[in-house]
Amino acid sequence: MKLLLLIRTLFCYLLCGIGLLIFVPPLFLLACLPARFRYDNKVFFMLLYWFYLWICYASLNRMTITGEKNLPHEPAILAANHQSAFDIPVLGSLCRGSSHVWLVLAYYLDMPVLGFFIRRMFVPVERTQPGKAAGSLLKMIRFLKDRPGHLLIFPEGMRYKDGAIHEFYEGFALIAKLTKRPVVPIFMPNNTLIYPVYSFYIYPSPLDVVIGEPMYMSEDETEAAFSRRVHAWFVEQYNQYHSRQ
Repeated sequence: MKLLLLIRTLFCYLLCGIGLLIFVPPLFLLACLPARFRYDNKVFFMLLYWFYLWICYASLNRMTITGEKNLPHEPAILAANHQSAFDIPVLGSLCRGSSHVWLVLAYYLDMPVLGFFIRRMFVPVERTQPGKAAGSLLKMIRFLKDRPGHLLIFPEGMRYKDGAIHEFYEGFALIAKLTKRPVVPIFMPNNTLIYPVYSFYIYPSPLDVVIGEPMYMSEDETEAAFSRRVHAWFVEQYNQYHSRQ
């Protein structure tokens, strides 16, 4: 079994490598364009969509989406739980090629290729320093007010290999309040089984996605209360999913 898993994993990595060779060069060139041409560039985001899909299919696991009708046509905040590196292409693919921006941890800026794309296309946040974190949120709010794209975020702030739903940072709730955008909760139950944190192997497991109805922050609702409401949806999905297993 280990030999078969190794062969499967190496084939997955081969497919991912081919995808990098196909998509990263044109994406890199488009990201070099001036700001007025790159942030809402339809070619860039369509290529990025195909790249997301390629990586998802490279896992050799079938993706099943529940609640696809809940994907918004209006600009929204897509918020997902975070278990695995595969969460990124899965969540990104749900934008269907429309423009979007990621709120990304600043330590990824040191990675050669990824750091370049973060600087050019997305917004880094320094989670460990409250002053810088607040500055990043304000930058994101200004960014979103000028552009129609989605915001993609993992409210837990990091990957958790136990698969459970952990405490949320409330920054996404503040962004929702100030931009008047709905939060679309997206639960991915199995990605930690497919590609656990720090794992070499890529395992066979259902690539399930559950998309909830858009959640709007009411006028009299605090950021903490809204964050708890969104968090409660994820806990409910987690309990329902695992009760069926």
